[in-house]
Amino acid sequence: MKSGFTAVLTLAALAILATAFAVHSLAASAPAIAINAEHATPREIEDTTQRALSRDYASAWQTMIEALDQNRADLVGANFLGTAGDKLTATIQEQAKAGLHQHITDQGHSVEAVFYSPEGSAIELHDTAHLQIDVMDGSKAVHTESATVHYVVLLTAAENSWKVRVLEAVPGF
Repeated sequence: MKSGFTAVLTLAALAILATAFAVHSLAASAPAIAINAEHATPREIEDTTQRALSRDYASAWQTMIEALDQNRADLVGANFLGTAGDKLTATIQEQAKAGLHQHITDQGHSVEAVFYSPEGSAIELHDTAHLQIDVMDGSKAVHTESATVHYVVLLTAAENSWKVRVLEAVPGF
């Protein structure tokens, strides 16, 4: 009886450790995004706002990566609004319908703030993202590519954070 109880306790402890490791790994895997705000106009971006933008934009990318990998449209609303949220949700629904998902490895961003609205409610970014994209059918990669993608991004102030309203791939800057 004691050995069965010990085995159950050992399994419970392992499950707790695995969960803690998974949560730590997800938090640690959020992309590091530093935003160059030197040339933003017409308003200067304060240091605290710049830190919040970096944090919230990195969180949005992490959410997008997880949502596309797990086909979970329910994750989108935490960081995306409007057109960006609608397009991401549609992409997730389409790939799930096809039995696919995307595994994205974020290899870094070069982000430039180009516009900060006078009232402080919207910011436009130009993001050059370096990505490894694997289109997966179950656990099998059916397409793999390394890509440098240029995005025009519009973030808007919402509650106590910045949310991605527009995330549009463009040919370049």
